[in-house]
Amino acid sequence: MPSNIKTTDELFSRWKQERPNYKPFSNDGILVQEAWNKASPQIAFILKESNDDFVDIRGRAWGPRGNSPRFWRNLNIWKYVVTSIFHKASPSLEQALLVKEEPLGDVAYVNLKKKAECKSTSYDPDISKYVEDDWSFLSRQIEIISPKVLFFCGTFRFVQEKMEFTSIGQGVFQVGDRIAVDFFHPSCRKGYEETFSLLKNRLGCLKLSS
Repeated sequence: MPSNIKTTDELFSRWKQERPNYKPFSNDGILVQEAWNKASPQIAFILKESNDDFVDIRGRAWGPRGNSPRFWRNLNIWKYVVTSIFHKASPSLEQALLVKEEPLGDVAYVNLKKKAECKSTSYDPDISKYVEDDWSFLSRQIEIISPKVLFFCGTFRFVQEKMEFTSIGQGVFQVGDRIAVDFFHPSCRKGYEETFSLLKNRLGCLKLSS
């Protein structure tokens, strides 16, 4: 993928030219650019594919009263845990349960499969094929977004042979100058308290510089 492609819009235009059958095309990436610019750390959640008719993702904040309440609540909690630990603070369950109701706009949301087929479930061999076919586009999208944290939501297994990961703890990796986290899909049926505790403990391996 040419390095002179500098924006998501340019990349998506090229992607759709080369994959004209990707209709509708999953318009994902940074949710709200202004909010993303202020985020620390900047987190990209890596997911499988669009659910139902959820295709136009960029350009607004999403909350638990919209599409898939559990999904967005978990992303809010997980963002809060990651952010707290990066700032050397101990995340609290009480605060996590409060922030889960807030609109979420300061993250990136990336689907591995860009052809939105409006399905409620994914088929792993299908996702693997799209990753294989489109890896040059996907890797360029990640580079353009340039997150500090790659948060794989049940998707790590699809890319673990595509990137150079160095394990630094259970489900936590260094990949270049980024941190990668292998965790659950946000629609998982585990309780908020359970995933909060699991993620907090898992990220305890991080020794972040000041």
